[in-house]
Amino acid sequence: MKKIIFLCAIIITVLSASAFRDIIFLHNGEEVRCNVKKIDSKTIVVETIDGTKKFSKSDVIRLTMTHPRMGDNWETMKDIDDSLLLATIEKVGEAKKYPSASSITLYHSIDYTFDSDRSCRETVRKIILILNERGKNMNSTSLFQFIEPNQTGDVDFCRTIIIADSSIYHLDDAALEFAEPSSQYPQYNFRRRIKFAPPQMSIGAVIDFQYHIDQKITDPIHPLVAKVIFGDSEPILHKEFKISIPKNISENFIKYTGYLPPIQKSENGANVYLWEKDDIAPTVRENWQAPFEMFLPTVWVGFGIDEGKLLKALSDSFNIALDGSPQLDALVDSLTQNAKTSKEKFDKIYEYLNLSFRKAYVGMGSCKYFPRKVSDIFSDGIANNLDISVLMCYMLNHLGIESKLVLGSSILNNSAISNIPSLSFFSSPSTAAKIGGKWIFANPMSKYSPSNIISSNFAGQQALWIGKKSVQMAKSPYNPLDIYTDTDTLWILLKPNGDADVKEKNVYGLANGISTKYYRETQKEQLDNYFQTSAGDFHPGASLIDYSIIGLNGLDSNAVINENISAPNLAQTAGKKLLAFQIPGLEYNAGGFGQPMRKTPIWHSTPSVYNCIWIIKLPEKYKPDYIPEPLSIKLDSLTYDLSFKYDKVSRSLTVIEHSERTDRFVPVDDYQKLRAAMFQRAKGSKKWIVLEK
Repeated sequence: MKKIIFLCAIIITVLSASAFRDIIFLHNGEEVRCNVKKIDSKTIVVETIDGTKKFSKSDVIRLTMTHPRMGDNWETMKDIDDSLLLATIEKVGEAKKYPSASSITLYHSIDYTFDSDRSCRETVRKIILILNERGKNMNSTSLFQFIEPNQTGDVDFCRTIIIADSSIYHLDDAALEFAEPSSQYPQYNFRRRIKFAPPQMSIGAVIDFQYHIDQKITDPIHPLVAKVIFGDSEPILHKEFKISIPKNISENFIKYTGYLPPIQKSENGANVYLWEKDDIAPTVRENWQAPFEMFLPTVWVGFGIDEGKLLKALSDSFNIALDGSPQLDALVDSLTQNAKTSKEKFDKIYEYLNLSFRKAYVGMGSCKYFPRKVSDIFSDGIANNLDISVLMCYMLNHLGIESKLVLGSSILNNSAISNIPSLSFFSSPSTAAKIGGKWIFANPMSKYSPSNIISSNFAGQQALWIGKKSVQMAKSPYNPLDIYTDTDTLWILLKPNGDADVKEKNVYGLANGISTKYYRETQKEQLDNYFQTSAGDFHPGASLIDYSIIGLNGLDSNAVINENISAPNLAQTAGKKLLAFQIPGLEYNAGGFGQPMRKTPIWHSTPSVYNCIWIIKLPEKYKPDYIPEPLSIKLDSLTYDLSFKYDKVSRSLTVIEHSERTDRFVPVDDYQKLRAAMFQRAKGSKKWIVLEK
C-alpha cells in the first residue's frame, strides 16, 4: 500500500510540474519551473508547485516564458480529437501518386479573419508528409515574419506524428528562435522573425504546425496584401485560401484578382471568400525559370485599399519628410560650390550619396512604407533605399532642381497593380530629377552605379511618381537597350608562323555594375593575377603583356578594360601553303539548353546585349581561302548574328558577333524553337577560317 501511495505521489508531482511551463534561471545555478504571474520594475512573481514565490530581477539570469498549445495533451494518435487532422492523415496513401517527391503537403490553409474594427488574424496551417532524407532537410525548420508594432505573431502548435507507432511529439520550446533580421540598425528594426523546428522528424512521419499573425488595423496607411500561389516545388494535395469579413464592413474593403473568382458564401455573420485547389503537381526548378506567379494559378488580394487615400498619404508623408536642417543645407552648398550647371550639381550630390553616405540595406517592406524625416536621416548618418532617395530629393530641391521620389512596382501582373494599388506592390524606390527638360534617374543605394539607370527591380508595369504637390501612377520607366550592352573589341596581328599579338578592349554596359564593382574594390595584386589567368583562358599558352582599367574614379561611366596579350600558336600551319585558325573567344556554348524538354516557361527580368568585334590583320602574302557562311537567327526572345567581311586593301578580316536576349515571356511550347536556335548559334564556333599563301 505504501508503494502505491508513493507511486501516486510521484505521478502527481510529475503532472503538476508539467503544468508549469515557464523557467527562471538564477545566478546560484538553480532553475525554477513555474508560471509567471507578474513582472514589475524590480521583481518577478511566479506560481510554483510549492506556491507563490517572488524573485528579485538582479537574481535572475534568464527567464523563458511559454504557454500551452492546442493538442499538447495528445500522446498517441488515439488522443487526436481534430477531425481535419484525422481526415488528412488518411490521405497518406495518396503519396504513391508522386513517387519522386521528397515531401508532400497534405493540407495547406491560409485564413484571414477580420473583426469589425478592421483588425485581422492571419492563420497558416500545414500538414506535411516526409518521404526521404531530402524531405527531412527541406522541412527541418519553418519560419514566418511580421512587422512591429502593428503586427504580432506566435506559433499555435507544431508536432510530429509517427505513423508507424502512432506516437506524437510536440514542439519543445528550446526549438523556438526569435530573431531580428535588421537589429544592427535600430532605425529600421521593425521586422521580427520566429523560426521553429518540428520535433522528432523521421521518414514516413507527418508534421502538423500552425502559426498566426495579428494585425491591429488594416487601411491604406497600414497595408495588408496577400499573394497566394497554388503551386510549389513539391506536390500539394489540398491548398485553400479563405477570407472572412464581417458584414458590417463595406464590400469595397476587399479587392482581388487572380486565376479564377472565389467561392462566396455567408458564414457566422461574415462574408466568406474561398479559393481552393486539389492535387497540385510539383513544379521542378529549371534554368531561367519565370517567377511562379507568371505561370501558376495565383491570387492577389488587397484589404482596405483606397487609391485616393493612398496617394494623399504618400504626398503628405513626402512633404513632412522634407524638413531639412541648417547643417544639411550647408553641406549641400559646400558639395556644389564649384559646380556651375544643374547637371554638375546633380552629379556632385549623387556621387556623395552613392559613395560616401552609409546605407542600411533594409527594404521598405521590412520596416516602414513612409520615409523618415530628412533631418533625422542626416543626423543618424544612415538611410535605407527609401530614405536615401528622399534625402536626395531634398538636396536637389534645395538647389532649385525639381525632383521626385519614384516607387517602382515589382509585381508582374498588370491587373493586380491596377485593381489593387497597394504600397506593398511599389517597393523599389528611386529618385528622378528634371534637368534640361528631361528626367534623370538615380539609385544612390546601388554603390558604383552610374546615374540615369533604372533599377532592375522595376519589373512591373507601373510606378508611383511622388512630388511635393502631387502623386500620380504612371507607366514604369525602362532603360534603353544600349544600357545593357557589353562590347568586346579584339585587334589580332597574326604572324606567318601562327603566333599573334592581341589587343582586347572590353566596355561594359552601364547596367552591368557587378563587374565594375569587382574592378573598383579589388587590390591590384589580385587584379594582376586575375588578368594573367584570363589570358590563359583566352588561348592555351597565351600570356599577359599588360592591362589598364579606365573609369574607376567616377560614376559617369563604368570600367573599360584594355589588355595586351601574347598568343603563341593561335593558328596552326598546314604545310607551306595554308594557315587555319578558329576565332578566339567564340565558344561552343548552348547556354544551358541541353535539357530536351521544359516544364516551365523562360523569362529574363532584364534584357542582355552582347557585341564582339574581331579585327584580324593577315600576314604578308596571305589571303582567305575559306570564310564561313554568316549566321543569322531571328526570334522574339533571341536575336543573333555572326558575320564575316574581308578587306583586300588592308588585308583585314572583320568578324562581328551580335547577340540580344529580350525580357519576353517564352512559353513552354516555344522552348524547342529557342533551343534549336541556341544550338545553331553554338555551332558557329566550330567553323574554321582557312588562309592561303
